Amino acid sequence: MITSRKIRKFGSPINFWRLLFPIVVSVMFVVLSPNEISFPQWLLALLLLEIPWLSYLMWKQKRDTDVPLFSMITFVYWIYYALALFWGARTVSGVATYNEQEVSSQAITTALELAVVGIASLWLGMKSGLGRRAFTGRLPELKSGNATTHYLRLLLVVGTALGSWDGFPYLLGDGGRQLLMTIVSVLPVVAFVLLFRRYLRGESNYLDKALVVGFLLLRFVTGVSSGWLGSFASIIIICTALYIAERKRIPLRAVICVVAFTLFFQFGKKEFRAEYWKAQAETSKIDRVTFWTETSLNKWSEALSDPTGMSLNEGLNTSLSRLSLLTQTANVVDLTPSAVPFQYFQLYSYMAVAWIPRAVWPDKPSANEANQFYQLAYGLSTEEGLENVSMAVGVMTEGYISFGWTGVICAMFLIGAFLNAFQNIFFNETSGALMGAIGITLLPQILAIESQLAVYLGGVAQQVLFVLLVMLPVISLRSPRKSLPFTPVPLQTEYSK
Repeated sequence: MITSRKIRKFGSPINFWRLLFPIVVSVMFVVLSPNEISFPQWLLALLLLEIPWLSYLMWKQKRDTDVPLFSMITFVYWIYYALALFWGARTVSGVATYNEQEVSSQAITTALELAVVGIASLWLGMKSGLGRRAFTGRLPELKSGNATTHYLRLLLVVGTALGSWDGFPYLLGDGGRQLLMTIVSVLPVVAFVLLFRRYLRGESNYLDKALVVGFLLLRFVTGVSSGWLGSFASIIIICTALYIAERKRIPLRAVICVVAFTLFFQFGKKEFRAEYWKAQAETSKIDRVTFWTETSLNKWSEALSDPTGMSLNEGLNTSLSRLSLLTQTANVVDLTPSAVPFQYFQLYSYMAVAWIPRAVWPDKPSANEANQFYQLAYGLSTEEGLENVSMAVGVMTEGYISFGWTGVICAMFLIGAFLNAFQNIFFNETSGALMGAIGITLLPQILAIESQLAVYLGGVAQQVLFVLLVMLPVISLRSPRKSLPFTPVPLQTEYSK
């Protein structure tokens, strides 16, 4: 119950009406939705929006961490479950039978209940303090001076250049691919975050501004030309998180850009992949970006000009299916354990070897084995299709496949403890610039709730250690309890004359 005292804690009366925002959104969505939605389903969807919204308002008032991690990750659960309830299809693709399998309304309700219970367990894990007590060591920090700045610029330029070379990740074979992918996907982004943060603080010179803009343009071209929307979308998420950390408010324009970018290019993705993945047409990256842009624009024009609205609904359903776990979770609920028995610890076997780099153990088992089991057991793929399609159902549903409701509670609680440690190391007020930059760089992976547990946790430690290893020439160690807030190096004087 919200008392008058609690209302006053949010400040002015205007903020009281902000508490009603999730209700207004949920009512509007249920009125406009083409789907049949029961009251229990609507109420569960409302809870999935109220939790991140209230968490964000409380974080904005306290500002005790750089990034509202719990609010952000629970908002992603709202997108993948509640938004799909209002606008998504009620089927799951059955590749094995070449049709769309209907899921029951009861299973949809249970899937929403799982999401609410999972978020509650996540919150308990973060509040338990287990993650905070797991780390008591010294934190690295960037050294002051122009040498550090030059080093960051070098990492940004070299890493971005290597990332534009399609053959670079394969130079060392399959065993070294993971290492080389880290070099081009993580290191330059850490350098970009550090330089972009100085830009937001008004401390950048013309060279750093040019590097930031050039990085964004190249990442856009490289990401779109490869056929993966997530590559550049993750950069937008990183910029948004950095803005939130600096300004303590949500940049609505950036959020709109993420949504618009994803929806626009989703309409032409099928045609792009047919042209450049299956037919393997040889063209430049600019031509690929142009092809995808023109195709999406034509598809949108056709959809908006269709008087029946069927083309638009079909396109939106296809786009939202990429951001939905609702029907997949409902399908698992329908078939577990009646058709597929509980798997217990089988899906977590990769966790025992996840920390070992593939460069050291080239024949290490694949993290994709859990996905392959899921696809075959639940009729989403054939044996032959496993080579071309990889589908994950997320940590929460993976817990249900393993142990039922107990698995959901335990898995999400442990994820909460991990996130508590992650937040304490990277987003605490004493984390410093370097650790904060690493945390924001890894944030898209943390928000990827569709990953299985082995992938979700397995690569984080390796990437952090590798970044710190490369950063050794420009870092020093300090105690997290005695650390001071980050004071940027006055680099603006370097080119002031």
